[in-house]
Amino acid sequence: MSKEAVLSQEEKAFREYLQKIYENHSPRELSYFDHNLETWRQLWRVLEMSDVILLITDIRHPVLHFSPALYDYVTKDLGRSLILVLNKTDLCPPSLVVAWKHYFQTKFPEVHVVCFTSYPRHPEDEQDPSSVFKKRRKRRRVWSSALGPNQLLRACEVITAGKVDLTSWRRKIERDSAALCNPANDRAESIVDSGDAVLSQQISEAELGTPSRELYKDGVLSIGCVGFPNVGKSSIINGLVGRKIVSVSRTPGHTKYFQTYFLTPTVRLCDCPGLIFPSLVDKQQQLLAGIYPIAQIQEPYTSVGYLSCRIAVPQLLKLSYPNGVKNGWTAWAICEAWADKRGYKTAKAARSDTYRAANSILRLAVDGRLCMCMRPPGYTQQKESWEQHPETLEIVAHIQAQGHPNDDLSSGGEEEEEEISSSGEETEERDHDADEEEDAEETPTPSHSKKAGKPKMSDSNPFALLGEDEC
Repeated sequence: MSKEAVLSQEEKAFREYLQKIYENHSPRELSYFDHNLETWRQLWRVLEMSDVILLITDIRHPVLHFSPALYDYVTKDLGRSLILVLNKTDLCPPSLVVAWKHYFQTKFPEVHVVCFTSYPRHPEDEQDPSSVFKKRRKRRRVWSSALGPNQLLRACEVITAGKVDLTSWRRKIERDSAALCNPANDRAESIVDSGDAVLSQQISEAELGTPSRELYKDGVLSIGCVGFPNVGKSSIINGLVGRKIVSVSRTPGHTKYFQTYFLTPTVRLCDCPGLIFPSLVDKQQQLLAGIYPIAQIQEPYTSVGYLSCRIAVPQLLKLSYPNGVKNGWTAWAICEAWADKRGYKTAKAARSDTYRAANSILRLAVDGRLCMCMRPPGYTQQKESWEQHPETLEIVAHIQAQGHPNDDLSSGGEEEEEEISSSGEETEERDHDADEEEDAEETPTPSHSKKAGKPKMSDSNPFALLGEDEC
């Protein structure tokens, strides 16, 4: 087929697809999803050129980011293998990660599940749930210590069954791990080798119009990264490479077109733009899962109330009752108190800017500083067994083994510090609404000092503030 014929057929199929959706569901009950044909074409191209598909989800909302229709299409229609990546596992307890892993393995037996995080945290760093605005800075990148590359490699070895030589990938992981232990010698060599190996590939329009059914063409394993916006697709590619090669942002839709990179001579990575699939999820959950753009919402207070019913937002933000509030916390009162604390005022009347405060709280939730995690069915009743599960203990041991590489290997220069968001993605634009607390508020006082309050919170479970609601 010619290129024009392919594009025409795709446009016709997409119109029929949308028509079928709206025939079965009213627009009011449907969630926000992409109607841009060009974005869907990017997904189709990635699926056509990939041998293995990585469906990346955020561990806080994995069922919202997992598309059963995409699972059926990849495994049945295309006949390809699907790996489900539970990303950002540092944002929830290890027992919850393992519970979600077994949930998906039970519901979708053909899927391979891998846990991943680009910035593993030490447990001692997250003992104080009230430190929402604690500065987290990195003096050097710790991509190589990420949890997940080894699991992903093992999954690909099982899928390829020896049809692709992946020894170069294993050697790269071992070299990057050794570079962390001896940064003076091995790290410089590792960066040079990684830079030579990661090459961008130019793909012609002719190749895009003629998808091949041949797997592992020319002995190269092509891995396509797909998923919803803001789940960390680009960050995973950076984590696999060992350094930043793809720009990342917490703004949905940052990646516009798919990009391909050679991780090693036999492994090719493909980064796809985030694509939102149609579903029946309400707007509040869409906002908190990073699916719906916060800047486009006109009424954010309902979402703030949805969040506050499930985690203790006033306690985490250390809010005080605003003047005139006597009947307990409401979504409006929380936004008003946060506006007073942060100094958000309207331009004309100098009143508390509750709209800006509500948007700020929602951004904190999407960024992972106010962390709300969904739980699989039955997790609460089996919580103790999940906490003692061998895979849970393995994850905990891995995190503890990482220690504090930033503190030990940092050079100490202030100019080398770089602020990162708690989800592990670099903020390209300074978000004042999600900034740290003022220095004056960090200063210990006789009535409530930071040093005096920390030991009290360290004995508590930082995730105990999560509600018992399950998906």
